[in-house]
This record gives sequence, C-alpha cells and structure tokens, in this order.
Amino acid sequence: MSKVFPVYALTGPESGDKSAFLKEIRTAITKENGSEPDLHRFYPFETLNGEMFEILENNALFSDHALVILSQLESAPAQLINSVIEYCKKPSSSSTLVLISSEFRLPKKLETVIDKDAKKIFYEMFDSRKPQWVRRTCASLALSIDDEAIALLLDLVENDTAILRMNIIMLGQFLAQSGKTHITEADIESYIQHTRSESAFSLFESMATNTYQHALQTLSALMAEESGGGIAIISILLWVFRRLTSIAENREEGADWEDAAKSAKVNGKKTPLTRKKDHEIYRQALKRYSLPQCRQIIALLSEYDIRVRENPKELEQTLLEMMVSTIILHKGRKPEAPAFLEIATDAVF
Repeated sequence: MSKVFPVYALTGPESGDKSAFLKEIRTAITKENGSEPDLHRFYPFETLNGEMFEILENNALFSDHALVILSQLESAPAQLINSVIEYCKKPSSSSTLVLISSEFRLPKKLETVIDKDAKKIFYEMFDSRKPQWVRRTCASLALSIDDEAIALLLDLVENDTAILRMNIIMLGQFLAQSGKTHITEADIESYIQHTRSESAFSLFESMATNTYQHALQTLSALMAEESGGGIAIISILLWVFRRLTSIAENREEGADWEDAAKSAKVNGKKTPLTRKKDHEIYRQALKRYSLPQCRQIIALLSEYDIRVRENPKELEQTLLEMMVSTIILHKGRKPEAPAFLEIATDAVF
C-alpha cells in the first residue's frame, strides 16, 4: 500500500478479506508515522452523540495517529450519514476513518466525497475456489481434510472466509485433544454435537425420536445459542434429511440396513453412518417419515431457507417453529387452508 487515505470505504459481504485489508491499512499508517495508530471501533448506535468525531478531530492521546473504524454502516441513520459526509469533505490529517458496510453500495452523496482509490468492494468467494481455500487454510494450521469433510463444512458454515477460518481453527483445537490432525466428515459431526448443548443434529434427533413439544423445546434452546441462526439450522437439517432420503432410497432398492447406511450419499458424495447412535436415530426417523415424505421435507426446508433470508430477524424463530410443526405434524406437506378462510380472503370489508 503506497498511500494512506484519510477515509476508506470497504463494502461487500466478505469479511475475511476486509480484515486482511484493514491490517494492510494499519501497517501502512505505522510505517508512515513511525508508530502504531490508536485503534477505535464504533457501531452506528454507539456514536449518535458525536463520540467518533471527537476522536477523529483531536490528535490521538498516546500516538501520532488515530485509526477509527465505523462498522455496519448499512444500519446508520441519515443523521449519522450526513455527519460522515461533512467530515469526509474536510478530514483530519492525524486520523484515518474506515467505513465498513456489508452492502455493495454506499449512499450516493457519501460515494462522491470519498476518493475512488480508497473504495474497495469485497465479493463472496466463487464456489469453485472454496474447496481449495479450505484445503490451504487447513494446511497453514498443519491440518489435512477429506473432500467429503470440505463439502460438509461448506454446506454448514456461512459463505465468509473469516467465519470459515474461525470454524477450522476451533475444529483443529477440538481434534487436538485426541491427537488428530486429519479432518473427516465424522469429525465435523462430532465437533458440532460435542461443542454445543444443543445443535441442529440434536434437533433432528428430537424430530426423529421424540415428541413435537420436545422438538420445539430443543429448537428454542438452539436458537438461544446458535451463532449462525436459522439459516445454519436449516442447512444442517437439509443435509441430514438428504442423507436420510438416500438411505430410504437404498432400502427401497433392496439393500439391507447396513449396506443402505454405508452407501448413503449427500449431493453425490458418500456420507456413511459410522456411529452406533446415528444408526438408531436414522432407523427411528425412517419409521416416522416415509421416502415420499422425506422428499417433501427437503422441498419444504429449501422453501424455508428462502423465507428466513427474506424476512426480518425478529420473525426467524416463528418461521422455524412453523417449519418444525409442518415437518412433524404434517410430514412436510403444508396443510390446506380451511374453506371458510378462502371465502374470507375474497370478501370486501
């Protein structure tokens, strides 16, 4: 980085590369000033009284330069955006402001007051690059990983290199307890099940072997601790029900239980059952859900994946409860509305 700008705008959904670029900015400031900058991070709700601008416009207390980061710019109110625009017109020479947004575009008026070379968009990684990236990251941590484990990891973890890297590090630490350095698909399942009191796998177990009420209680506990939220839960349930469907298809073709479980596939890749407990859970699941019903459930889960993404966060638990209800009580088939409701819909009030 040859030049340090007074204001940067880092936009787009990829936070891992943003973090790397922030380190470059900090290194460049240190090189230019001969000392580390004072680092301050703000969110829109923390700087409504102008605290951020006080730091930007005053010399840093313990260094020659202040590096101020304003995250989640997309949620900033108009008043704060206007204040940022005014600051960008006459920025301090002893401060660097970095604006971070998960959206691709800045508000139009703000766009015009930031140098074009100080604006950088961080796009999500292409699907074709993800497996190799996971492999390289594992290698940098002295870990190796199966193709099947890579596919499962990418299915279950949000498409962001920072989150992926964090999960790989924690997975490596989990395996280190038993002296392992090679990651398999079974290791990822075991990691999820052992590091959380509830997981989407335990939700599936509840939906396969327990009551509707118990499944809702499991979902409620899971939502209280699940970092990835509803999308992560649905991703795992989709993976599990696809595996269940594969076993059901193998059984329908005449395979005995052991062969059907050993030959299970998800998205064309082998995902055999290895734990004794899993064999019992999946047996119970196939007593509760037939093959056609498993296929209905997969379609339903795909639909709810879209609905959760499109609706506000406040509705997430309600949507997931509706999803679980439809799976357990109606085996994936959405119940038809009573005739009187259809009539009421057409009425004029």
